[in-house]
Amino acid sequence: MNYTRLLTLLMVLLLMISFTACSSEDENDLLIFTNATIWNGTDQNMQENAALVTRDGRVVSILDMNDHDFPENAQTVDLGGAFVVPGLINAHGHIGMADGLDTSAQAHTTDNVVRQLKLSAAYGITTVVSLGDEPYHAFLVRDNMDPVERGMARVFLAGDVLSADTPDEAAEEVERNNRYNPDWMKIRVDDGLGQREKMSPEVYSAIIDEVHRRNLKLAAHIVYLEDAKGIVQSGGDLIAHSVRDEPVDSELIDLMLDRDVCITPTLTRELSVYVYSERPDFFDDPFFLEYANPEVLEQLQRPEVQEVFTGAAADYFRDALPLAKENMVALHNAGVRVAMGTDSGPPARFQGYFEHLEMQMMQDAGMTPAEILQSSTRYAAECMGIDEELGTLEAGKWADFVVVEENPFDDISNLKSILDVYIGAKRIQR
Repeated sequence: MNYTRLLTLLMVLLLMISFTACSSEDENDLLIFTNATIWNGTDQNMQENAALVTRDGRVVSILDMNDHDFPENAQTVDLGGAFVVPGLINAHGHIGMADGLDTSAQAHTTDNVVRQLKLSAAYGITTVVSLGDEPYHAFLVRDNMDPVERGMARVFLAGDVLSADTPDEAAEEVERNNRYNPDWMKIRVDDGLGQREKMSPEVYSAIIDEVHRRNLKLAAHIVYLEDAKGIVQSGGDLIAHSVRDEPVDSELIDLMLDRDVCITPTLTRELSVYVYSERPDFFDDPFFLEYANPEVLEQLQRPEVQEVFTGAAADYFRDALPLAKENMVALHNAGVRVAMGTDSGPPARFQGYFEHLEMQMMQDAGMTPAEILQSSTRYAAECMGIDEELGTLEAGKWADFVVVEENPFDDISNLKSILDVYIGAKRIQR
């Protein structure tokens, strides 16, 4: 008998047994969400009869249910033919700055930050980029609490909104805000509709340079076309609102395309300035009422509170909203990336619900459901620099996703038909 050949056969047999055992162990580590129609965030179409394969809270792959290599020993969750999209991202929100209509120090607590992030997650908003004015409690939550275990949206923070009177003050202002290790920084270039002096190009250019020197990016609150151009020319990384005073022109479009600058339209921000002058229609929306605080709704319907939402500013932004929508669509059609953002978080800008309202307004303005989905997932992640781990259901990224009953590619309002929300492949309590 050829002992060498026998020894070789025994070694091959042992290797096969070992490989089979390892494969089985690997499959036991998998959690697979089966029987779904899945959009991965990159393709133009959804994949029917598909399964999302995850391990340790991250995406492994998306498989056809009939794939001959479908893992047999993995744990599965049957989604019953529902639709799956990546977790929605608000690229411009605010966390922890208010509790209902209260903006006092009593509202600035860790519990309030956690509650708001859980509220966002309940609406399918699995990530919020908070662009300024957060209390330090938000940084405590970001740095010390696991979103997967707490069932809350992931959060990125900008800290204090930067303000300086001279270029020489820029470095000091940026360094002061850097103490909490923010993810972004932000400035306001706004004259309050002629009520105050706005930041000059010399000052905001100096701030932008200081922010970049610390390897961070800067978002700019603007109202006027000329200021949007100045910010982009000076190296700003995000236009944080729509242009409201003039139609965007080829100069701004070319600047934003050349420098790859995104915009967050925040159409609901405009709406919130005047809509409470009388009872809004969405106060009857069951999707809104599911999580709305009845006491806050009652307060917003008091005559003395409704009066606050009238006057020159309310009139200006009501009249400017159609142009803001047109400018958003013009930038989008030209190839500028639009990242869904709401400016929600201040009083009466309802977190979670306003994101759905924003997406509906984007659709009403002319964007397709597919374009809005891309804006609210992949583009939001790319524009905010968090796309290595979020925004799409690609291998290696966090398995943050929303399960809905109706096809959101047919109508963006179908995203309201939420069945479940998962963060890191873990189902949250809604």
